[in-house]
This record gives sequence, C-alpha cells and structure tokens, in this order.
Amino acid sequence: MSELPARPSKEHLRKQAKRLARDKSLGLAEAQRTLAADYGAKSWAELMRRVDAARGGDAAPLPPLAAAARAGDLAAVRRLIAEGQPTDEGSAKIGPPLWQACASDAPAETRIAIADALLSAGASPRHDGGGETALHAAANRGPLALVELLIRNGALEWQPDAKGRAPLAAARRGKAADKAAIIELLARPVIRDRSFRAAVTALQRGDVAALARLLDDEPRLLHDRILEPECYREASRSQYFRDPKLFWFIANNPTLMKRMPDNIVEVAETMIARGVDKADLDYALELVMTSSPAREQGLQIPLLERLMKAGATPTAQAIDVTLAHWELAPIRALLRGGHPMTAAIAAALGETDRLKELLREASAADIQNTFGMAVINRQTEAARLALDAGADVNGFLPVHAHSTALHQAAIDENLDLMALLVDRGARTDIADKLWDSTPLGWASHQGKARARAFLEGLRQQS
Repeated sequence: MSELPARPSKEHLRKQAKRLARDKSLGLAEAQRTLAADYGAKSWAELMRRVDAARGGDAAPLPPLAAAARAGDLAAVRRLIAEGQPTDEGSAKIGPPLWQACASDAPAETRIAIADALLSAGASPRHDGGGETALHAAANRGPLALVELLIRNGALEWQPDAKGRAPLAAARRGKAADKAAIIELLARPVIRDRSFRAAVTALQRGDVAALARLLDDEPRLLHDRILEPECYREASRSQYFRDPKLFWFIANNPTLMKRMPDNIVEVAETMIARGVDKADLDYALELVMTSSPAREQGLQIPLLERLMKAGATPTAQAIDVTLAHWELAPIRALLRGGHPMTAAIAAALGETDRLKELLREASAADIQNTFGMAVINRQTEAARLALDAGADVNGFLPVHAHSTALHQAAIDENLDLMALLVDRGARTDIADKLWDSTPLGWASHQGKARARAFLEGLRQQS
C-alpha cells in the first residue's frame, strides 16, 4: 500500500489515474478506484478528502450542516437544523448540505434520512453549488429511493450540471446497485407498456404500416394514457409531457428523437383516421406550435394545418405558450387562417399600432398577459404601452410564471427594457419561484455581464 506525500496534489493524482487507465486499459472511474485503494481509501472521493486534510485546509472547510451531512451524522444534522443553520449554504465550489448528503459515503438509509430532514427544513433540491445538483449525486450513487425522494420534492430531472449533463448521464456513469431502475426512472417518459412502446417506436421511425397494425390490433393505444412513476405526480411542479398519450409524440416536443420522420404528417393521418380524441388533437397542436425540431425540419406548419383540418382548436394557453417560446411562425399561420388578432399577439409581434387599439378594450388580466408577452419577446415599446394601460411591473409572468419581467429582461440582457422596468418601479429584490434568485442572481449565474453591471449599479445607488 502506498502512502500519500506530506503535501499531496490532486492534479498529480488525477494524472496518475489517467496514466493507470491508459496503461491498464481501464475506464477512468475504475482506475481512480484502483488508485484510491492503493492509498488505503475506500473511494476516489475519500482519497480527495484525505488530500484536503493533508494539505492543512487548502480547500475551503465545509459549513457545519454540510459537514454533518457529508459525514452521515443524522443526529448532528437534526440538531443543526433545529439551531437554525442555513439549509442551502454552499458556494460555486462547495455543494450545499443536500448535495453533501447524497454524495456521502454513509449507508443508503442514513443518506435518505438526512436528505429527508433537509428537504423538510426547506432545502432546495435545485441548488447547483459545486457544479451539479443533489439529483446528479443521487443518480450516480443511488439508491432509487433517494432519487425518488428528491423528485417528489421538486428536483428537476432535466436540470444540467456545469458541463451540461442531465442526472440521467450521471446515472449511466454510476455504480449504484439499482442502476437500471434509476436509469429507467430518469429516461423520461417512462413507458412500461410493451405495446405502447412498440407504437411509439413505429411512430418515431415513420413506419406507418407497423403503426397501423398495432392500432388495429389494440385500439386502446390511441386512448390510453401511460402512467409514469408516482414520484412525478407527487412533485409540486407542472410537467407538460407527464403521463403521455400516444398522439402527443408526433410533435417531438420534448425532443425524443434526433430527427423526425419526413412522413410525420402521414403518421399523424394514420392515427387521426382511427379516431384521435379531440382533447389530444388540441394538445398535440400546442406541442407542434412550440416544437423547435418540427420548425427546423419544415414540418411545423404542415402538421399544424393537418391538425386544424382534423378539428384541432388552438386554446388560449396554446397561444400564450407559443408566444412565450418565440415560435411566431405558427401564430402568423393561425392569423392567416382567420384567428383573431389579440393584444398579446400584437405585443409579441411588435405591432404597436394595433396594440394601442386592442388595449383600449382589454381587461386587466389581458393587459397583464400582454405585458408578459411583450417582455418575453423583447418588445420594449409594447411593454411600455402595456404599463401605460395599467400592467403591474412586478407581477409574475403569465408563462415562465416563476419569474418577473425584470428577471426575463436580465437574462436577455435587454438593457433598454431593464431601464424601462426600473423606471416604472420594478423591484430588484424579488426572488423567482423556481431557483429562489433575484434578477441579479440570474444575470450573475448566466454570465450576463452588462445586465449584472446595470443591476449592481442600482444597488450601489440605493
């Protein structure tokens, strides 16, 4: 067994592991575990902690609650929570207590109990201090029950780490005893019905004949709704593609296939001919209208037109969601087909002359919605008109409803709009409902230097 030098180097050990992986034809993770064992450590993470300790505190020490969570000390965690220790204390380099619990070497039952205590005390499962979320750590190490606990409490299975990787990628890299079950849970949508899965596969391949046979053999496939694991239904957030119907998959929204089949309209017709429910026609229309893959392949408008021909109706929500995702071509197609111009549509399109007329007859709710669509679509003059008509500058947006107008303008780095909002009384201290962050926090996190400077300048003036 090797001994660490007096001043060990993490970088040197990483290079040593890479050389071992190359020389012995090992995966990097396996080489790291082998090297850790050679130094008498149970894991690579433990070896890194020994390096920190040996260097006499070169690494920033963990705050008390994070340290207790990492050590698997449930009693200390409960005591520190009762004493009022901050449950989300961390930094860009130090994961908060919840992440520390999920990444700990403690037994699974202890890590689950600590995570549950932290979540009950208000810890956010979306905190990404240290470069990844608690769900990434849980997906990598398991167990499944810990992953489900985080999702039930609002963890986002799509939230990326600092390298843009979702928790699913962490699960696939991991060595959890129930790795397969964790991967199935995170590889959404979760489809356990073999016939339904076969129909989805046929749809995605554009295999009209196979799809028709499946539907004729089992007509229920057009009407059944796949029920995903309970943890997703227990989550407190809305999920637009949860428990999907088969027809919804024609939109490729969310993106589940790299390329949609060129005959996707024929695929849709195959299902429509066998009796798609009106509600599914309407919802599929909304998904198509907000599908960037369909737009990029030139399939969005043909699909929209076929759905409308089949009787699909664009709901008010469909219009709002489409405008909020900057998919303006479908809206223009609807207008050409006779859909009435509204204040929200005029604002998003920047048609201010029409907007002035429409705002005169608009309700308070319509004015607020119009303001939101103007802000999201970076239409400063339209936003000004909506504010003149009585919109609340500090109201949460109608879509992306976790944030205010100033959050949106900051992330867009739209300084003209930010100046207008602040001039009309926009507050800089309102935290969003998803990440619990102010507009300055958004600008800082996303590297929007000009927006950050603008907001920091306001803080210095106050």
